[in-house]
Amino acid sequence: MAGVLNGVRVLDLGRMLSAPSCARLLADLGAEVIRVERSAGEWGSRREPGWEERMKELPGRMSYTGDGWGNYDLNRNKKAITLNFEGGEERNVKAREILKELVRHCDVVVENFGPGAAEAMGITYDNYKKVKPDIIFAHSSGFGPIGPYSHRICLDPVVKAMSGIMSITGPPGPPSRDPISYNDFGTGFLTTVGVLAALIHKQKTGQGQMVDTALLRTALVYIGSAIAAWENGGWRQEQAGNRTFGTGTSGPFQAKDGRWVYISLLTDAIWRRFMRFIGREDVANDHRFKKEWDRWLHRDILDPIVAEWVASQTAEEVFAVAEKIPIPCGICYDLSEVAHDPHIKATGMLAEIPLPDGTPVLITSPPIRMSETPLTIQRPLADVGEHNEEIYCGLLGYSREDLVKLNEERII
Repeated sequence: MAGVLNGVRVLDLGRMLSAPSCARLLADLGAEVIRVERSAGEWGSRREPGWEERMKELPGRMSYTGDGWGNYDLNRNKKAITLNFEGGEERNVKAREILKELVRHCDVVVENFGPGAAEAMGITYDNYKKVKPDIIFAHSSGFGPIGPYSHRICLDPVVKAMSGIMSITGPPGPPSRDPISYNDFGTGFLTTVGVLAALIHKQKTGQGQMVDTALLRTALVYIGSAIAAWENGGWRQEQAGNRTFGTGTSGPFQAKDGRWVYISLLTDAIWRRFMRFIGREDVANDHRFKKEWDRWLHRDILDPIVAEWVASQTAEEVFAVAEKIPIPCGICYDLSEVAHDPHIKATGMLAEIPLPDGTPVLITSPPIRMSETPLTIQRPLADVGEHNEEIYCGLLGYSREDLVKLNEERII
């Protein structure tokens, strides 16, 4: 069954995470996504110089012909061509002319080059709408195209710091960073929303447009309520470690088998229900613990009660009982356990795709489910330049002799 974006062609010029993750979701939705890479490979991706040598030094090295494992996930469902358009040599200038030819045949361009880089290569909405007036041009950056920081380079941890997220992350003490690049991926998802809205607008009016997203804007969406609480009410959210600041008991507790479970006794109703279940009616009815803030202030009294109950059972027993009470609860899995969870397996949240030699690789499944136009994984990670002949000879009309010459001149 064709995806909802069947017939839409996307040119993926993305690097790192934000733009490629947008293109991946568009591909999952059925778009034909053409990923453009340098023939030498990309940073943090496949065939980066020295990648395999570094990985050989680590246990469980991340290498299959030089590809990082995350690359199989991030760039699945895409066609792959090579085009060396980055740089100042004559061959790079020629490659950028070919890039314009590709734009003429596409509906969407997705890119996230650093400040000044896209402009230097002519990869801008103003330039490309001259090539194709109804093009949708999606650009994501760290700080956005205007303002005093617009020319600064940026990565996910930088906006975690500047948005205030690190000031409320981790235990009390210095700013703390968690390792997941959720601002990158969140920006990719928001870019996807913008592209979909632009496609609807184009369908109605025939007009293309630019979609602009920024990591800092994404981060402010995540922490907006905390900023509003401070600016409007003088209420400051503080670092609370694994707890949820200002609320009743929530956090990891160790079971008798040494494993950990995360329990969240948020809301008055859940709190009272739990306390009555474990036979602590006296605590459930104690006026000192009536509201969330009260329970936060008295956490030194209440947390040990929950910890004692959890410690009397195994993690699996706590998880099973939590369903009966019911209360929010999850086992704190090690990374080695996640893929084997029965719910994750039964619902297909992870999927296997084959490597070129047939070896299966586990990746995430498309994160959205649709009843009439389901998202699917149609193709695994393409080899470097795997679709050069299809795109250059088929889409652009080059001859095979042209293709050989482009290779010899290192344009592709």
